[in-house]
Amino acid sequence: MHGSLAVLVAALAVAAGTSGCASEQPASDSSASSSQSSVGRYMDDTALTTKVKAELVKDVGAKAATDVSVTTEGGVVQLAGFASSRDEADRAVAAAKQVSGVRDVKDDIRLK
Repeated sequence: MHGSLAVLVAALAVAAGTSGCASEQPASDSSASSSQSSVGRYMDDTALTTKVKAELVKDVGAKAATDVSVTTEGGVVQLAGFASSRDEADRAVAAAKQVSGVRDVKDDIRLK
């Protein structure tokens, strides 16, 4: 009988310990949420870059658009490269500013 009682007490202790663990809320992992946030921001920036490149092709033409690189970080678009004229560079900047989600545009376009 004592052996059965000891097994029962041990089983209850294990069950109590396990149920206590199951009811605890997991600690928030700030590094995981930070990573998810970074991935989301990267995806948003990648989408903006693609939209800006499409606008450049539409507004300044495919040839001119290939001479300008587009990078985006935190919604801020940077245009770099070469344009045939100041007007072409200004049109590229204006096209980038039209894209929804663009917070600012940095113009690093040089004239050929």
